[in-house]
Amino acid sequence: MMLSLAAASGLAASGSASLFLILVGVVLVVVLVAAFWWGSRRVARRRRDARVSEQPHVEAGRGSWSPPEEGPER
Repeated sequence: MMLSLAAASGLAASGSASLFLILVGVVLVVVLVAAFWWGSRRVARRRRDARVSEQPHVEAGRGSWSPPEEGPER
């Protein structure tokens, strides 16, 4: 069904209303991008903290390598 020119112009937004809607759309996109960025940083930080807490703790003064235990002589 075709809209008449009078009906179409009645449905069209005025210049200031369309500028307002464009600004609302831009703000909405910025908010969504910021929320995605913030959420991905939170997830990455949570994963990093989980990996660090699962690692065994090394005693102070010892490195990550220790000499082998004394074993049978060959």
